[in-house]
Amino acid sequence: MARDFKRTSPDGSLWGRQQLLALAALIGCLSIYGIIISLFTPLLSLILESRGASATLIGALAMAGPVGVMLGSFVIPRFMRQIEGRKLLLAGVVIEIVLIVALMSTDSIFAWFVIRFLGGLTGVVLFVVTETWMIEITPEPHRGRVMGLYNTTLALSFALGPLMLSMTGVEGKTPFVAGIMLMALAGLPLLFAGTYRPSSVEEPGFGIVSFIRVAPLLALACFVVAFKDLAGVSLLPVYGLRVGLDESSAVLMLFFASIGGAMLQLPIGWAADYFDARKVLVVCAFVGVVGALIWPFVVGVPVLLWITLFLWWGFFAGAYTVAMILAGQWFKGVELATAMAAFGVYWGMGAFAGPLIGGVSMDLWNPHGLALALVLVAGGFFAVSLLRRLYHRRLYRSAG
Repeated sequence: MARDFKRTSPDGSLWGRQQLLALAALIGCLSIYGIIISLFTPLLSLILESRGASATLIGALAMAGPVGVMLGSFVIPRFMRQIEGRKLLLAGVVIEIVLIVALMSTDSIFAWFVIRFLGGLTGVVLFVVTETWMIEITPEPHRGRVMGLYNTTLALSFALGPLMLSMTGVEGKTPFVAGIMLMALAGLPLLFAGTYRPSSVEEPGFGIVSFIRVAPLLALACFVVAFKDLAGVSLLPVYGLRVGLDESSAVLMLFFASIGGAMLQLPIGWAADYFDARKVLVVCAFVGVVGALIWPFVVGVPVLLWITLFLWWGFFAGAYTVAMILAGQWFKGVELATAMAAFGVYWGMGAFAGPLIGGVSMDLWNPHGLALALVLVAGGFFAVSLLRRLYHRRLYRSAG
């Protein structure tokens, strides 16, 4: 029988031992999985590059996973109504190990596309179940700090994959074996997580697509943060080179931005616990606009540029942390699972749009079109974040 996680422990305190164990296990599992993601994305790209594959093919393979995430998001809430949470996570870990073995065992590009797509389906299970579970068992007074800690840990884990790849190298089976061992390690904490079922398993009053009508602010937050993330990761170093920075300085732009994205989530989550979450989101959106306006003008002063990028990226990413907090306030049970699955879909849309629009903008106004695109996107989100009427869920009944 599933363990019933409560908001308070038997002695009346906010946190119980099982809650803490479950939270540590879930963050540990998903953080290790973050290393896997950031290990295999560059690994497969570098293998294809060594074989003389086109950049188009390499990019297409990289997007096969997000396509799986977006499509899988439509079915995962139904799974969560029927299957206990830890069983879903353990199944995801096992499937991921099998997929890594399959990648290691074949050189077929077509097979790699299929495997990466299936990996996206597995990924959405791991992310949606974990995030829904964490939000439901976290006492509301501490939810901001917990979501901030989670996003900080996950962001740092994404930096470890490339570091591991630098140690294993690209050739041979070593990186694949390392990935299998890591994935097995990710499953171990789940043995201490207890069991989980959503607090409510009733049919949700909205679907993935209609989520934007129920919570347009949250859907837009997912879109714009992903737009910034993928546009920045793919194009910030290119921008640096085009304005005359050397290769090392151009890469450092992304490094300091990414560190800000990781380190500022915990204080932003803490602020959302102690202050009005709406005010924190408005501040995050405002810094997102101002930072995008400023960094092109300080690009010639390294220290100012790095500080600006650190703060800009960190606060802009904080919009996602606050969106998770608001989702926990507005939704429970399967509706929360549906909301988190919708996060994945709208994130995927932003991830597609960011590099495309940012790249076209740079071609039209070289190189400052990237900054202009980010200013416009951030500015639009800032304007929306000021609308008080969007800070509650809207009523909507739909089976879709």
